[in-house]
Amino acid sequence: MIAFFGVSLFGSLVTSWPYNLSLTLKHYDFSKVGAGSGLASIRQSLKVSVLTALLGTAIAFTVAYLIENLKVFPKLRRGMYLFSIMPNAVPGTVIGLAYILFFNPKTFPIPGTKLALVNSFQFLYGTTAILVIVNIIHYFSVPFVTASTALKRLDQEFETVSESLSVPFYKTFFRITVPMSVSALLEMLAYYFMNSMITVSAVIFLYTPATRLASVVILNVKGAGDDAEAAALCMVIMGINIIVRLIYEAVHARTAKRTDAWLKR
Repeated sequence: MIAFFGVSLFGSLVTSWPYNLSLTLKHYDFSKVGAGSGLASIRQSLKVSVLTALLGTAIAFTVAYLIENLKVFPKLRRGMYLFSIMPNAVPGTVIGLAYILFFNPKTFPIPGTKLALVNSFQFLYGTTAILVIVNIIHYFSVPFVTASTALKRLDQEFETVSESLSVPFYKTFFRITVPMSVSALLEMLAYYFMNSMITVSAVIFLYTPATRLASVVILNVKGAGDDAEAAALCMVIMGINIIVRLIYEAVHARTAKRTDAWLKR
């Protein structure tokens, strides 16, 4: 595995593979990569990844909490669970195509009539928002299962005591459930961010010249024959993900100590 990454790093540093193997940093000048969109694509990827991580984690954790702790509507809970794990069985390409078919048309003709329904969500097509939404859905299953597992490990007596003391559920949620699930939340944040940085399959159908992601620009640059520039972009994405993972490990270790100290009180 180290050799695999080493070859990619070496490929981004050589002047012209395989003819001139002298080392250079010129391929990391992303102002000239992808018709000048290399640096902009990295910023766009960071923006999409941060928004996906924050919103996706909040939604996945909330859905898992409702399914695990909601005492009513058992059929609704089973349905929510089914739809929550379904994205794990659907290829990203299929999700991207489905988003095109739904968000791109301005109207939906009603078969057998001359009537049509106006697509109220068409304004999302070609925006950063649709990239965030498709990433949240595409990678929803793993964070959802992570949240469900963390919630199942919590003592259900917290909920029982809160109900007996007439404490609103949202206070229990924010004061007890969330603080005790910090480790799972951090893992979900890291998972969403890192996968959003490298994703290609779904977003490749939905980007525009103004919302191109670095992972998509890599394919375009490679297709143009600029292998070293593509490798350099890959190294930057990998470096960002490594930094995020190291931050996660540091924060996780610190919060774990605090949680253990809080539980021992």
